[in-house]
This record gives sequence, structure tokens and C-alpha cells, in this order.
Amino acid sequence: MKIEIDEDVVNLLKEYGLNTYEAKAYYVLLLLGESAATSVARESKIPQQRIYDALKSLERKGLIQTKNTIPKKYVPLPVRRALTNRLRQMRLEFEIREDNLRKLIDELEKRIPETKSLLDKGSQIFVMEGKESIVNQAISMISSAESTIKIAGNKPLFILECKGNLSKYMKRNVELAAIGEFDQFCKDEIEKLGGKYCEASVYCQYLLIVDDKKLLIVYFDEKGVPNGLYTKNEAIVKPYLMFFESKWKEVCS
Repeated sequence: MKIEIDEDVVNLLKEYGLNTYEAKAYYVLLLLGESAATSVARESKIPQQRIYDALKSLERKGLIQTKNTIPKKYVPLPVRRALTNRLRQMRLEFEIREDNLRKLIDELEKRIPETKSLLDKGSQIFVMEGKESIVNQAISMISSAESTIKIAGNKPLFILECKGNLSKYMKRNVELAAIGEFDQFCKDEIEKLGGKYCEASVYCQYLLIVDDKKLLIVYFDEKGVPNGLYTKNEAIVKPYLMFFESKWKEVCS
């Protein structure tokens, strides 16, 4: 049986924490069915000296099982079952890793001299580029909210692919209000959190105001790259806060 390796499938499998040899070995096993290591190595073109490490790792990651025969045979688990196993394992690995990293924060704070962050200076204006840095800033703001979160935009919970971040990071008893265009997922999430939303046209792609004193504005350039502006400067925050409140009073009251 001549097997052609689908590199797109291999790359997708690597998203689950597999290296190239592991992804190719699992893919070939799915096509061959129960097989010996020599057959998997031959069809996947994995060097013989590396195939046993790859198969052992696949077994450890929950994608295959081993039959104690002579020669030893390897049996692939069906895709859904195998990758569901892997997801559970990755979640546990992340939780352990996160716990260890959280413990390191105290140690690093002791070892590194304390400095005053520029982010604490209210007059500063910070510009950021790219989804990752902007989403991180939005999450930081949502997590820090003590009293209010105000959001405006066109499908603002989806625009940065950060749906679910409100329910994940928002503290209880924080008032949530949103103006803009929403799909049903957005509405459900806002209502689940006890928030209020109002559907209206707004002239911004994404606007986030926290505790009436922190502001994040997001716009997209001609290439579709998100750019953000964050500030606690009262002279800048206040006009946007007034815009939000006047729009809410005009349309939502």
C-alpha cells in the first residue's frame, strides 16, 4: 500500500502538540491500521532510529495503543477519541504549568527591584499593534474592573476573537453595558452576566471603558491589522465616556 502524506493534515495534527515525526506516524497508522514499527517507518519515511521514540510518545499522548506481540504492533485510536484524549492531557499540562508559573511570580518579585510602571501614570498614552497585544490589554482591563465595564462596537465580543473573555475574567457585581450590533452569542453572554445591551449603530469598531477611567480604542488599518490605543488620561477618556453615556441615554433608555 503506497501512502501519500497529506502535509496539511500533518500540520493540523501538530496543533495538538505533536512534532512532525509523531504527526506523520499517527497519520500513517490511521491509514494502515494495526502495524509494526517497521511498516510505519517505511510508509512515513521516518528514520528507523526515530520511529520508536515517535510511537512511544504517541502512546504517552493518548493517540495510539500498543499490542504486546512479536513484533510489537501499534493500534491508532480513532481521530475524535485520540484528539479528545490529547486535549484533556494538554489542559492538565497547562494547569500544572500555570500553577508553577504563578508560584514563580512571588519569587521574581522578591528578586527584581520594584519599579514604578509607566502604565500607572494616568497621563500616558500607549499604542499597540496586533491582535495578541490588544486582546491581552482588554483582558487585563476586564480583570481589573471594580465597578463598571462599558463596551461599544460592531459585534465587539467577536471582533478580536475573544468571545468568552467577559464570563471568564469579569468579577461578580461589576455592571456591564454594551452598545452596538450583536449576534445571539453576544446577547446571551451579556445577559448571563446580568449585563445590559442596546442595539444601535456606533461609529467605532471596538471601544472599552473600565471603571469610567480606563480606555481602550481599537481600529483596523487598510491591511486588516488591529491597532489599539490605551490610556487613563482623563482628558481623553472623558469625551468617549460622554459619547457612550449620551448614546445610551438617546437609544437605550
